[in-house]
Amino acid sequence: MPVTQYYPIGSITMPSSWIAFIVGFIVTYLLIRLYFGKVHGARIGDLFFNVVIIWKLSVILTDFSMVIKNPLSILYFHGGTFGWILGLVVAGLWTLRQVYKEKWKRIDKWSLLLALICWQAVYQIAMAFLNEGSLVVKSATIVLFVAIFVLSWWSERKNVNTVSELASVLIAVHFLVSAIQGNLLNTAFITTIFIGLFLWRIERVAAQPNSGKEEVE
Repeated sequence: MPVTQYYPIGSITMPSSWIAFIVGFIVTYLLIRLYFGKVHGARIGDLFFNVVIIWKLSVILTDFSMVIKNPLSILYFHGGTFGWILGLVVAGLWTLRQVYKEKWKRIDKWSLLLALICWQAVYQIAMAFLNEGSLVVKSATIVLFVAIFVLSWWSERKNVNTVSELASVLIAVHFLVSAIQGNLLNTAFITTIFIGLFLWRIERVAAQPNSGKEEVE
């Protein structure tokens, strides 16, 4: 959903996308923490933190002159779409390093998949409620993302489908939603594409028998 509304929170005014992102993170963190435990919850928290920090600090690359003149501008500005994608790439590579190092098992892969699908679903649903738009478009967005959310959790519980298969379904669902919304090249859909690519890679890496380093006694 495109941003059409801004909301005052304290002394600042925030776009609906920031509110949706924060709500998505809180719901996702609590759900993963309660369902999978402290370790997986902390891993998701670190992942989101890394993306946001890189996104914020990337303003140094996108508008260096402004930062030099006013260093405090880092607190108020960010690197835009470029910075967000940079954050996704760096966080994705950091996660791949974890997979190699820690030899991820099924629970690790699925906790990450479910966290990313949960965040995207909550984000999209929140955007549908927070912004103006056609009732048909809003309804389609909510129904489709609720469906992929339910399917993913059902698949994990029943031990059916794979991480890469669910990642493919997520991309397909988001493509359909973006088409319905009339905006295929939006940042949220680009994010889903990156998520899908990294999940495919993570599953392949985790499936390798020699992934990670063996401990030498």
